[in-house]
Formats: sequence, structure tokens, C-alpha cells
Amino acid sequence: MASFSGMCTCGQVLNKSRVFLNRISPSTVTAHRGIHSRKRHIKPLLLQLYNRRIKEGPVPEEPRSSWLNWNFDAELYAFGKRLGEEFTDSTLKKAFTHRSFVEKEQSKIQDSFEGDEGLLDFQSNEDLISSGMTLISDYIKAYLRHHYPSFPEEGISAVHDYLTTDELLAYIALNIGIKDLILSADFPASEETLSKTFQAVVGALAHDQGMERAELFVQDFVLTQLIGKDINEMWSIVNPMGVLVNILQKQERGGPEPRLLFQSGQKSILSVYVVGIYSDKELIGQAPGETPTIAEEMAAVDALKRLFSTEDCRTPLSYGDKGRKLHIDRNSENPKLQNYVELKEVEEASS
Repeated sequence: MASFSGMCTCGQVLNKSRVFLNRISPSTVTAHRGIHSRKRHIKPLLLQLYNRRIKEGPVPEEPRSSWLNWNFDAELYAFGKRLGEEFTDSTLKKAFTHRSFVEKEQSKIQDSFEGDEGLLDFQSNEDLISSGMTLISDYIKAYLRHHYPSFPEEGISAVHDYLTTDELLAYIALNIGIKDLILSADFPASEETLSKTFQAVVGALAHDQGMERAELFVQDFVLTQLIGKDINEMWSIVNPMGVLVNILQKQERGGPEPRLLFQSGQKSILSVYVVGIYSDKELIGQAPGETPTIAEEMAAVDALKRLFSTEDCRTPLSYGDKGRKLHIDRNSENPKLQNYVELKEVEEASS
């Protein structure tokens, strides 16, 4: 009996221990018991919701101004501070306001006032776009002429056209946070709208801080897009050997003489020929090619790169502190490639 009563006492102690543990940590016990439990309807429900989302497609993009915490004036202020530039509120606000937005708001006011025009606190950025694009274009050409004085004017124009495309300017505008601040009737903003807004921002900076500050802004954000690029690939020269002949004649040097320097695998699909071009017994260009004709043409291109001082090993462009110290002549122009061709035609006509 004593042993039986002792066993009962032990059972009671175990029951009390379980009750005590449940009281001090009920969440642990509950989580442990339900760790593998999941309602059967959860998986089909999630799968159905997923299929509905795929069927509907991606969520349409909404403008940042639709968020509850949007503050346009604060965003304008932060935009100028991020760029390290000082703008007046009215000028910067005007730079982001497109004509389509002004017309849209004006029509709303006319409808609300039953034909009265009312007051509209927005101005179109058309004049800033015009002044900004003029400044960008003029400074890019002057900067390129300063660094490539021997590069023909046609090549300068080709690089200029590359830097002023809507695609490139829109890419710059997108990466400096212009997209969310644009006031336009269309959304999302097109490449043309982004490009014109960037031009207007440059015009606004020139209006508030002067032309020199705006030119440095163009140097920092637009001209730096040439880093890692080969400007010779932006300008395609037709008949490079003929152009080389005209230039050497203009410089009173001997005509180009192509010579085969190396060749390998002539009877295979991996054949390679290296042709060098000489003038007055001096090697002025060389390049490989799949055939001797291709190698000769590429060697002529290489010779032109050396004559124009646009080879790969040249001194890099000046940015940052060095770019601030440049003294650029904005009135000078490089010689045109057309002049060499006209010179050749005149000489042939006279002979």
C-alpha cells in the first residue's frame, strides 16, 4: 500500500508539472504542437491568387506624386541639394513643367470656373529647353575641339550627335532623379520628355548660376558618358584609303604604301593577315584582317586615327579638377574633312 500510494503521488507530481509548464510558456507548447499543421485550403487559395496575378499582368506604374507622403516643394529642394547646385524654387519648378501639363491644368480651371480662365501658377519650360539645348550643344563641340584639335569637324559633329540623342539624355535624366518630378500630361514620361526636361534643368542652372556653372554641369553628367568609349566608332569614314591619300598629299608627304607584314592560316577558316601602311618609309598604321583587302582598309583606318590623334593610347579627357581649369576657345573650329577632298578635286581638274 505504501508503494502504491507513492506511485500515485509521483503521478500527481507529473500532472502538476505539466500544468505549471503550460502556464509559464503556453506559446511554446502551442507552437510546438502546431508546427506541421496547415489548413488544406491554403495551398489551393495561394495558387489561385498567383494565377490571377499572372493573368492580370504586371501592376501598372503609378506616379510618385500619388503617394500620401509626396511633397513637391520638398522634392525640388532635395533635387538641387543632391546635385550640389543652387536653384531658385520658381525656376526649378518651371524646368519640370511641360506645356502639356499647363494646357491640361488650364482646361480644368476653365471647366471649374465655367469659361473663366482663372489663375494658373505654372509656366511652361519651353524657353529653358531651348536655352539649355543650345548651351549643351555649344559646350560639347567646344570641349571636343579643345581635346581633339586634329579631329575633323565631321567627326566632332558625329560625337556631338551621339551625346545629344534623346536616348542618352533620357538615361542621364533617369539616373539623377528627374523622372518623378516631371509635370506632364503623359505618364510614364517618354524618352523625349525626359531628354527635354534635362535640357530645361541645364537652362535653369544657367539662368540661376550663370553659363560657366551650367557648362561644368554638362561636363560632369554628359561628357563623362565618353569614358570607356571609342569616338572613332561613332564616325564611319567612307573610303578611308582615299581620305588618307588626300591628307598625306595635303601635308606634302609621300603616298600610302600598303605592305603585308604577317600572315597565318592562309588555307583555313581562321586565316589572318596583318597589313602595314608606310609613307616615306615610315610605318603610319597597321591592322589585322581576315583577308588582305580587309586588313588594308583597317590599316588605313588606323593610320587616320594616328593622324587625328584619336588612338587608344592617347591622354584621357579632362574631368573633375582638371576639367575646371580648362581654357576653351568657343569660337575656333577644326578643319573639315571635306576640305581635303575638295583640294584633291581641284588639283585633278587643274591637271
